[in-house]
Amino acid sequence: MNASHKQHAKNTSRDRPSRPGAQDPRDGAADCSIPHAIESVDVRIERMAMHHIDAVMAIDAQGFVDPWPAETWRHEVRDDDRLHLVAVAADEPARLESRGAHSPTTRERVVGHAGLLFLAGMAHVSNVAVDSDYQQRGIATRLLIALIDRARERGCAAATLEARAANKRAQRLYSRLGFQPLGINRGYYTKPPEDALVMSIRHLDEPEVAERINRVRAALP
Repeated sequence: MNASHKQHAKNTSRDRPSRPGAQDPRDGAADCSIPHAIESVDVRIERMAMHHIDAVMAIDAQGFVDPWPAETWRHEVRDDDRLHLVAVAADEPARLESRGAHSPTTRERVVGHAGLLFLAGMAHVSNVAVDSDYQQRGIATRLLIALIDRARERGCAAATLEARAANKRAQRLYSRLGFQPLGINRGYYTKPPEDALVMSIRHLDEPEVAERINRVRAALP
């Protein structure tokens, strides 16, 4: 990995200020998607394409301290060693009306995104973010499940991620999906400064991993 890729990888679990309904403080998972989500929403998970970049950047602009520029996202879409997914939902009539769209025709909206970096047979969860209007509806969980599915399909041996050491809510979500603590990365976060808890799912090809993921999937609203 060259120097620019190393910096990109370190910055992927990005910091955001807290916001109602979000983690406090926020790191890679913007929506912990607890099992008793307040309201479900139907979403379609698909691979991110160039035409999604503006919508993804709009989600990041809601709170990331240092959001990625468009060129970084173009790299994210083009690079074979990276996979980024988006969650697409039909925009809700009340929100369409609030923006002056009075037509009964529904419009689709990117409501979340999540990414993987593939390196040496491993899959690293680079980021997860959910639109503030759609948090706590299971979208982050769906995105993480889709990432794990893709990592298994690609034959990755393990999946890793980081969470703020104090962010127990995010850690509970990751634990539900099978991530286990590996160690502490001192000083990983800078805004504000904090250590990262490194977590991993080992042996992604084992049936027990698929069984756990399917149980979480079945429990979603």
